[in-house]
Amino acid sequence: MVGSDSSPEVSGRTPDCATQSRDAALVRIPHAEFLLTAKYGDAQGGVLVQRVQICGTTPPMLLIAMEKGHALSPLIRDSRTFGLSLLGARSRLLARLFSDDRNQHDDPFVALPTKIGALGAPIVTRAEAWYDCEVIRHFDVESNYEVYVGLVRDAALEKTETLLLQPRASVTRADPHSRKSETARLPHIAHLPSAKSKSRGRR
Repeated sequence: MVGSDSSPEVSGRTPDCATQSRDAALVRIPHAEFLLTAKYGDAQGGVLVQRVQICGTTPPMLLIAMEKGHALSPLIRDSRTFGLSLLGARSRLLARLFSDDRNQHDDPFVALPTKIGALGAPIVTRAEAWYDCEVIRHFDVESNYEVYVGLVRDAALEKTETLLLQPRASVTRADPHSRKSETARLPHIAHLPSAKSKSRGRR
């Protein structure tokens, strides 16, 4: 009786523990928040995605997993292109404009700086980085997500990020407080005769 009563409890708890352990492990995979955008004809839109990975470097390619059933899917399918913007911590406005709670009749692109990609995708450049991609593969996997593989046609960092990555120019005027005399930097020259004393001796 004791054994039969304990078995259901153990079997009932085991899947929960396994699920929690699995989810905790999956969360450790690096991810960030991106804005995925597309346009076909007069229709354009965007959706926030988190599952983006590099899947190639020669040529450069990105893999994006997007939840099925979004209105952006047919736009990406028909245009064969999409834009991707890395939001970062400073892009709360973008997250709010493209959230599911926004008014669907409002155009979130109106008040945002955008760039038209090589194949016509609208790319929001108010982000830490942006990517212009051409769709080369689409997988309808057996889950609640569909997968797109995009060839990166163009990409760039935000201007402020680019400035931070550039090496600093050499300073032409030294700080007077940081200057040191030749004697201080090279103590052994203090014992050498000065040029003035040599010239006087020659006279």
